[in-house]
Amino acid sequence: MKKILKIIFQFFSIMIFLTSCGFDDNLIEYKEQLVVFASINAGLPVSDTIYVSRTAEVDEAVDAQDLYISDANVKLINVSNGSELPFYSLGNGRYFPIDLSIPDLDSVYNHWINYIITSGTTYRLVVTHEEDSIIAQTSVPEQIQISAAESYEFKCPDGDVEPTRMIDVNNLENLSFQQMLQLYQDPVGYIEENSINVDSVDFKIGDCFTKSFASAPMFLVDFNEEDYNTIQIISYALEADAVDLEPYEDENQNGTFDEGEKFSDRNRNGLRDSCYVNLIYSDEKGLFDNDSLDYNSLADIWKNPLKRGDVDGTWRENSPYRNNPWLWNADRAPSPIMWLYFDYYGYYMMTYKSTSDSYFNYFKGDPVGQNIYLLPNSNFEEGLGVFYSSSSSSFIVKVVEPNE
Repeated sequence: MKKILKIIFQFFSIMIFLTSCGFDDNLIEYKEQLVVFASINAGLPVSDTIYVSRTAEVDEAVDAQDLYISDANVKLINVSNGSELPFYSLGNGRYFPIDLSIPDLDSVYNHWINYIITSGTTYRLVVTHEEDSIIAQTSVPEQIQISAAESYEFKCPDGDVEPTRMIDVNNLENLSFQQMLQLYQDPVGYIEENSINVDSVDFKIGDCFTKSFASAPMFLVDFNEEDYNTIQIISYALEADAVDLEPYEDENQNGTFDEGEKFSDRNRNGLRDSCYVNLIYSDEKGLFDNDSLDYNSLADIWKNPLKRGDVDGTWRENSPYRNNPWLWNADRAPSPIMWLYFDYYGYYMMTYKSTSDSYFNYFKGDPVGQNIYLLPNSNFEEGLGVFYSSSSSSFIVKVVEPNE
């Protein structure tokens, strides 16, 4: 049971992935309030941890950790049928429908795993602590409809024309939660065993393809933009953790690495050892009009810089990798999918996620604190924070080197 739960939690961690100026300067009397952050996603059991804390006065001497509340009563209610899902405290203000320490784990697990969030349904979250009780509701949006956009010819800076691809963006329709778990555990095996049609797209490097955010799209995805204020696009590399020996130049053309042959020393230790072999990585010069540029340097400009492994005495020490998954926001269709979405070769799960109005309204406020006089727009009655819902559509695409 614990092994299954660990796999499920790992799966959830990549699904969550996880959005006016003006103010009234009248004095407001401070009142301590509960603060709650929670979300649910259609087609899945509850997958996100709920956080519960309290507010503090500006001049209150208190450590942030002490604001977390670990003895609240938290429950989710399906408004249409009255069914409830209780949450258990995991400490540090975190709540989840599963607690590995409870005695009746099997029964609780079965109730949670079968409490599937449904599109078009309204859910109420009730959080109670001592004398305070706050409530918020969210109506789960309908599943976003995605389709392959028609191809067109992209004009490159040098005048060349590059056609975009039309690919299958509906190859994961109607998969159950259990099937999605199987796909996540063994993507290659699941795709082959179930004969899922997956299109491949070339990751080309050069001025037309990897120079900026306006580079040539690999393909385009259409969606019903008129139904949503904004959507999220999540690109998740399913084979990012693949490990093999660092690539080398087979100068002797004998199929084996011989001493003295050049290799990509990615962790800079002078040895040909392991690396994340699917990482899109090239420090070769001459790939662009300005032949002093290399792909890694350009990628560091337009994305976060390459991360490198911590000192641990293994090949991972100083070994390069990039963020996975990536989260993007979009409000126009069709959305061009280009090099910026991809950091690894291999299978990708692309997810288009629509969010409820409560999410959009909250981020119309100022959740990152750029204006200290403006509070985010909470949907909790007598409380702060946000409770929102989302619905998503996903598909699989394979990113390959052009000569594959």
